[in-house]
Amino acid sequence: MFVILHRKKIVFMRKHFNILILPAAVAFVIVVVMLVSYLHAPDENQPDYSQKAYIHLIGSPLKPDNVSDYIWVSPQFNATDVPPGNYSGLVRLAGNHYAVVSDAGTPKGYYNFSIDIDTTGQITAIHNNGFRKLGDVNDDQEAVTYDADCHHIYIGNEETAAIEEFDALNGRKLNRQVISDFKRLAVHNRIIESLTYDPTENCLYTCNEGPLRGDPGQMIRIRKFDTDLHDTGEYTYVMDDPLSEVKIGDNSHAFGVAELLAIGDGTLLVLEREFLVAPAGIGSWVVNKIFRFKPGVEEKQYVTGWRTQLNVDDFTLANYEGMCLGPKLPNGRQVVILCADSQNRVHGVLRDWFRTILI
Repeated sequence: MFVILHRKKIVFMRKHFNILILPAAVAFVIVVVMLVSYLHAPDENQPDYSQKAYIHLIGSPLKPDNVSDYIWVSPQFNATDVPPGNYSGLVRLAGNHYAVVSDAGTPKGYYNFSIDIDTTGQITAIHNNGFRKLGDVNDDQEAVTYDADCHHIYIGNEETAAIEEFDALNGRKLNRQVISDFKRLAVHNRIIESLTYDPTENCLYTCNEGPLRGDPGQMIRIRKFDTDLHDTGEYTYVMDDPLSEVKIGDNSHAFGVAELLAIGDGTLLVLEREFLVAPAGIGSWVVNKIFRFKPGVEEKQYVTGWRTQLNVDDFTLANYEGMCLGPKLPNGRQVVILCADSQNRVHGVLRDWFRTILI
């Protein structure tokens, strides 16, 4: 079996990961795999983003003082009991019920998933309880968040650079706001990827996925809105340098902020994602890094990171795009849940991975 990554669907990685499986001689496969894996192996001097990592925090704590001062990253959970999807965002509604949006393959709206988590913070089961349709056209839904007090759900749409507000009780559309500079200056498919509601300030945050035209380096604009979608602030965030030497914007390389998450203390978790597609698919990798950031403060605090890959003996490649708060554990630790975009489990190679971290 020979795995090839076809670039036709690569529109900034989450929409173009198309894998073709072609027959080939066993000896030829072994030679090609070894060669490609060698050419695309990570630099030995790069950080080790393991799938199970205990990372010591520097600076002020993200959790109560009476628990461990380490972040825990769970093993990946393969969600086989839900429809194959392009899952790009999720948010907790109540209990174990979550709204999960796809950036393609569905009308406008969201799945209602039940996600069960045990007392250690690991996912034990994920089930689909149906789809909530909110409109006919999916404008590339990349993010979703929820104001539980008024039961309003907000969806970030990349194609239109717009945030939409809906009443979760009756499905009625309440409001829509286009972020004009994102629409005017953003590179196609590097626009809105993130959205989070902060109950401590009763506001929303979003940002552009990649730098806008004219902005320097790895600069990102984090935008703040009130719950009526009025623009109330803008903050500069600077991404880490990419690990790959591939030019930013190349169709084989996705590099940007995939999600924001307000954690209830005035700070945000920022999910930086880098996805490199090897010419033949084998040797592709994704590195996710999470930082803690306080809007208005220049510094950011590294929280944790991990790496997934596609090799001949490793099909754990996961393009994480969604992040939300889950339950709090009996020991006081806060669960954060992440979902990955599998491109509808393209050709059976990618999977609908979910995972948790504890903060």
